[in-house]
Amino acid sequence: MISLLLSILSSTCILIIFKIIDKQKLHVFPPIVINYIVATVFGLSISTNSISGIVSAPPSWLYLSLIIGVLLIVNFYFIGSSTRTAGIAVTTVSAKMSFVLPVIYSISYDENDVFTSGKLIQILLACVAVFLVVYPKDKISIKEKAVIYPILLFFGLGILDTLIKYCQHHFINDPELTSIFSTLNFMVAGIIGIVIILTNRKTLQQLANPKVWILGTFLGLANYGSMYFLIDALNDLKINSSLVFGINNIGIVAVSVLIAFIIFKERFSKINWVGLIISVIVLILMIRNF
Repeated sequence: MISLLLSILSSTCILIIFKIIDKQKLHVFPPIVINYIVATVFGLSISTNSISGIVSAPPSWLYLSLIIGVLLIVNFYFIGSSTRTAGIAVTTVSAKMSFVLPVIYSISYDENDVFTSGKLIQILLACVAVFLVVYPKDKISIKEKAVIYPILLFFGLGILDTLIKYCQHHFINDPELTSIFSTLNFMVAGIIGIVIILTNRKTLQQLANPKVWILGTFLGLANYGSMYFLIDALNDLKINSSLVFGINNIGIVAVSVLIAFIIFKERFSKINWVGLIISVIVLILMIRNF
């Protein structure tokens, strides 16, 4: 349960850092690339396995790690495109609801994750709670063509988490493997990010800003912790992996809303607060399963 709590806190830190990046009016891509580089360096520094060893004797999960690394960058593109064409509200709903895909996979294919009617009710309540918490205060309308990016983001993030769950269930079953697996994912994303940023002079120039490096560094540490501790939690709490995803997602949403209200002075609608109350109730119900 400690790993799950650390995963929630790490992921919440990611959202806070993105909020700071937005308030500083910085282009988001340079900190993202730095984040992957920092996560890779940090992972290599704490892992007893080496990348050369992985390459010389490729494990069965290597190709899946490469796909995950690509998805990390691709989903960033989907987030940007969805925000630009459909708006931040629709993008937020799409991103937060994507956790249902790894939940469905876990219940369907993980023999340790036994399906029960009580678990189904809790997961459905979690979906309702998350939707209400991120429900936009203002009415939104988007063009039909713009719907494609929120849909791609929903499946992109859902597939990413599902692949992480698949790798954890079949291959990544101890802390040392978790470390090198997470590191390789970020290394692939970092290499792709470096190639992209080197081809864009305007974006490249922003690397001269110290704030980009500072925020990118903290983002990388939080990002590494988010993935590492989530996998660790899935290993520790095998009998309820679906609830791990539910608790992780709803915990991130609830904590983020409270921080946004207290620190950033954001205001939320009554619907959002109802969602937050339901979130707390669902969290308590889910935690009682462990």
